[in-house]
Amino acid sequence: MRNPLFYLLLICIVAFSACKNDKKKEQEVPSFLSSKEVVRLNQLIYKDSTAQAFEKDAPAYEVVFLPKAINGNYAIIAKNKTSEQYALIIRGSVIAFSNEGFQNFILQDFNIFTIKPWNYTDSVKEAYISNGTWVGFQNLLQCRDIATGLSIKEFIEQKIPAGASIVITGHSLGGNLAYPLAGYLKKELPVGKNENLQLITFGATAAGNAAFVKDLDEKFPTGHRFITDLDIATVFPDIEQINKMAKLTGLDTVLQLGKINFNGITQKLDVGNLLDIAGEILEQTNVINKTNKYVQSQNHMRLLTHRELALPSAPLSVEAIFNRAYQFHKIDMYAELLGVKPLE
Repeated sequence: MRNPLFYLLLICIVAFSACKNDKKKEQEVPSFLSSKEVVRLNQLIYKDSTAQAFEKDAPAYEVVFLPKAINGNYAIIAKNKTSEQYALIIRGSVIAFSNEGFQNFILQDFNIFTIKPWNYTDSVKEAYISNGTWVGFQNLLQCRDIATGLSIKEFIEQKIPAGASIVITGHSLGGNLAYPLAGYLKKELPVGKNENLQLITFGATAAGNAAFVKDLDEKFPTGHRFITDLDIATVFPDIEQINKMAKLTGLDTVLQLGKINFNGITQKLDVGNLLDIAGEILEQTNVINKTNKYVQSQNHMRLLTHRELALPSAPLSVEAIFNRAYQFHKIDMYAELLGVKPLE
C-alpha cells in the first residue's frame, strides 16, 4: 500500500498543472488590434472592391464576412490571418449623389429630430438614440454574408471561435452606427462570444442621449473615440458645440450668408448667428430637451491635434468651405494624425 503522502503529492501536481494550463489559456486570449491597424481597415472599407482592397493594402487580413449594402449601410468582418483577432468595420456615409448617399445623409445623418427608445441597456433607464441612427442600425441587422447567408450576429455566433477578440469600429456615420451595434452585440451575444469585444470610432457623430452613452461606457470601459480638434462632424448635432467649432475654424467669419429680414429689420447673418437662431428654435419647440439631448462619451474620447491652422483672409466659396471641412473629417486625416502611412 502506497504512503498517503504519495497521493497528496500527486493531487498537488495535478492541481498545479491545471492552474498552469488555465493561466496559459488566459495568456492565449488574443489582444485587440491597435488603433493604427484599425484606422487602416477603416480606410479600406470605403474602397469599391473591398476584398481586393484588403488583398492589396492589408495583406495580413482577410475578409471573412462580406454582404451587400442595405440602403446605403455596409459592414464587413476582417480577420488577422495569423491570430484570432477580428474587426467588424462599418462604412461611413457615401459621398455621392445617389440613392445610397441620400439614405446616408437625409435618412440617417440629419434624421435627428425624433428619437427611439434603446432597449439593449443592462441597467440604465431612459436611453434613446436618434431615429436616423435607429434606421442605420436596423439596416445593419439585415446585412447577410454572401457566402453563408448569415447575419452579423449569427456569423459571430457560428463562425468566430469563443475567446476571439473583435473590434467594432467605424468612421463618421460608421462610427455613429458602431455605438448601437456594439451595445446590441454585447447584450445579445451568448456567454463566450461577448467577453472580448472592443469599441473604436473615428470622427463619429453623436448617436444618443446621456443614458445611452452611460450604458456604452459601462459595457466598453476601454473604448476609444478618436476626434480631432478641427472636425466639426464630431460635435454634431450639438448646436452650441458646432457654433464654437465654427468660430475656432474661422467659418463664422468666412461663411457670410447674406442678409435676413425680420419685420423690416435687416440683419447681416453669418454662420454663428444662424446656429444661435437654430438652437433657440430647437429648444423653444422642445425638439431638444434634457431627455433627448445628444451627448458623446468623455471617457472614450481620444483627441488628435492638428498643427496650427492658418485661417483664410477672404471669404471662401461654398464648395471651398465644404472641401475644407471634409479635409478635417476624412478618414485619411485620422490615419495621418495616428502616424499611418497614406495609401498608394
